[in-house]
Amino acid sequence: MLLLYNFLSTLALLIYLPGLIFKKGPADRLRYLSERLGISQYAAADVWIHAVSVGEVIACLPFLKQLKKEFPNMKIVFSTTTYTGQGVALEKFPEADRIMYMPWDSALCVGRAVKLLAPKIFATMETELWPQLFKKLKDRGSHIVVINGRISSNSFKGYKRIRPFIKKVLTYVDVFYMQGKNDAERIIMLGAGQKKVSVTGNFKFDINLPAIKHEKTWIDNIEGRILVAGSTHRGEEEIILEAFKLIRESIPDLKLILAPRHPERFQEAEDILRKKGFNFIRRTEIEKRVQGFKGSRVQAIEEEKGQGSNGEGQGVKGSRGQEEKKGEAYDVVLLDTIGELPEVYSAATVVFVGGSLLPHGGHNIMEPAYWAKPVIFGPHMDNFMIAEEFLKQDAALMVRGSGGMANTVRDLLQYSDKAKEMGQRAKVITENNTGAVKKAVELIRNMLHEAGHRGTV
Repeated sequence: MLLLYNFLSTLALLIYLPGLIFKKGPADRLRYLSERLGISQYAAADVWIHAVSVGEVIACLPFLKQLKKEFPNMKIVFSTTTYTGQGVALEKFPEADRIMYMPWDSALCVGRAVKLLAPKIFATMETELWPQLFKKLKDRGSHIVVINGRISSNSFKGYKRIRPFIKKVLTYVDVFYMQGKNDAERIIMLGAGQKKVSVTGNFKFDINLPAIKHEKTWIDNIEGRILVAGSTHRGEEEIILEAFKLIRESIPDLKLILAPRHPERFQEAEDILRKKGFNFIRRTEIEKRVQGFKGSRVQAIEEEKGQGSNGEGQGVKGSRGQEEKKGEAYDVVLLDTIGELPEVYSAATVVFVGGSLLPHGGHNIMEPAYWAKPVIFGPHMDNFMIAEEFLKQDAALMVRGSGGMANTVRDLLQYSDKAKEMGQRAKVITENNTGAVKKAVELIRNMLHEAGHRGTV
C-alpha cells in the first residue's frame, strides 16, 4: 500500500510540477522549489516541527517560544506547506534556526531532507499525516509525535475509507497528544494504539496575545462600537453585510472589520463591498492615505501634489473609485493582512467567527474568547467541538442568516452588561482549558532525554 501511495504521490508531483515552478506568491521562488523538491542545503537539527498554514503557525507560537526558552541551544527547524504560513513563520518565529517549506511527500523528495536534517524528534501539528516522511524518519530512528492533534468529522469520514492504510501510517507515530475526547476517540478508531493517545487540550487556549500584540493606532483610534467578522468564506460576506446594514438602521455608529479567511479572496471581498455600496477602506491602505480612523470618519490625507493656486487639495481616491474629501466616512475596514486577526479581536465589541454560516466547519473561537469578547457563530462549527461547551455555558450564541445575526448583534450591543457577562464566561472556559503547551514541552524534554540528548537539556 505504501508503494502505491509513493507511486501516486510521485505521479502527482510530476503533474503539479509546472504549478510549483510558476506558483504565484513566494518571493524567493528558487528556495521554494528547492525545499519542496527536497534538494535544498540542509543542516542537522534536534527537533523538526511542522505546521501547515497560518492558523496552525500562530497556534504553534507559544509552544515554539517556550521550547526555545527552556532549551536555547536546541537546533529547531520549522516547516510549513503554504507560502502564507511561511510568511507568518518568518515574521513571528525568530527563535527557529531554520524556517523552510515541507518537502513533497514522496520518497524522492523527503529522503534526502530526512537524511541531512536527521532530527531526533519530528512534531506535526493537528494530525497532518505524511506516510513517506514518517517512514523515512522511523527508518532513521527519529521519534514522531502529533501535538495539538485533532480529527475533524470530514477527515474522519475520509480516513475511514482507507483505514488499513491509515492504521499502518499511525504505527509510525510514538505519541498522540489530542485536543479533545472526540479527537482521541477518532484517532484510536482509525488504528492508533490506545496507550499512545492522550487528551492534553488545545494550544489555542494557551495563546498569549499580549506578548505578541503590536500597537495598532488604526484600531485604537476607532471611536464607536466594532463588529469584527473573522475568517469569512465565500457566500458569508453577503449575509454579514446585510446584517450589518440592518443593525446600522438603529445603531448607526457601528463599524465593521471584515477579515476573509483566505488572502486570495481579498479582492473578491472588495468587489462585494463596492457592489453593495459600502464606504470602505483596505487595512493596507490606511497608513498610506489616512491620519486615523476616528469616530465615524477617517481623516483622509490631503494630497500635496496637484493643488491648485488657491491651495485647495483634490482629495484622495478611495476604495470606491471616487475622490474622497478630507473627513470622508468609512463604515468598513477590509482586513487584507495575514496573521493580524487575533490582535484585531482585542478591539471588538462583538465578534462573529466565520466558516460557520455555511458548511465549512467553523474557525477558532478561543482567540476572541481570550479577550473576553462576546462571540457568535453559525450552525456549522463541526471542526471545533469546543463550540458546544461555549453554547452550554452561555459563553457564545449561535445565529442563522442575516436576520438572526442582526437581531443577536443588536441585542448584545443594546444590553452591554449581558454581552460583558457572556465574554467573561468565554474567557473562563479558555482559562480552564490551558496547559497543552506545557505538556507538549514536557514531552519533547522527555524524548530528548530518552534520545540521550544532553547538550540542551
